Amino acid sequence: TLLNKGKFMISTSLDNRILSVSFDRSDKKNAITNDMYLAAEQAVLEAGVNAEVRVVLFKGEGGNFTSGNDLVDFLKNPPTGGEPPVLKFLLALARCPKPVVAAVTGLAVGIGTTMLAHCDYVVAAEDARFKLPFVDLGVWPEGGSSLLFPNLMGHSQAAELLMLADVFGSEKANKVGLLNAVVASEEVIPAAVKVATKLANKAPNALAKTKALIKKTYLADLELRMTEEIHGFAELLNGPEAKEALGAFMEKRAPDFSKF
Repeated sequence: TLLNKGKFMISTSLDNRILSVSFDRSDKKNAITNDMYLAAEQAVLEAGVNAEVRVVLFKGEGGNFTSGNDLVDFLKNPPTGGEPPVLKFLLALARCPKPVVAAVTGLAVGIGTTMLAHCDYVVAAEDARFKLPFVDLGVWPEGGSSLLFPNLMGHSQAAELLMLADVFGSEKANKVGLLNAVVASEEVIPAAVKVATKLANKAPNALAKTKALIKKTYLADLELRMTEEIHGFAELLNGPEAKEALGAFMEKRAPDFSKF
């Protein structure tokens, strides 16, 4: 099926009890709009209650995973209110009772990287590129990364990724614990499907209980942190640093933060 609102798409397909959820807007490097967040949330929620679905597999169409938030859409519809679309998607992902696998090719920017910490198995291409550009945009991180990353990789690595905001490759992503496997780009989908198939054939109740147990120590804290992050993100987005950063982005120049 295609969950389609205008051109902004999330496509889904169910095969061998694996629900593939694809960022399907390749002309924009799969930049995610609010409509896409809501469609992805719906797919994850439905997967959670559908007995036909044993595993969720995230991927991107057209060679990229996702280039992150669509900035134009984000500025037109900033994340306001109790649960904006991006938070709805993140909460659904964090709470998903079933195994989640991700297949990463090309760009994984912003939420394209932070969402990987919510997945149970991540396969990435050798030439995939990751970036957490939040500080460079005058905002702070989302996706619970301010909680998950230090726990996963330690303070210094988390600070490097979230504060320096440099592009990094699969070798680094693997070293800090965001990935399970790194393969040639043409092998990413087959490798991810192989793992998803293995998981789909296991005892579903035992898997769900195991996943719940793994997350038990931090899920409540994670939900609070993700909510705090998104609300703070919205405030910073209205601030002077973000205005300078986004203005510079639109004008294709380097931002100047010397006056702050």
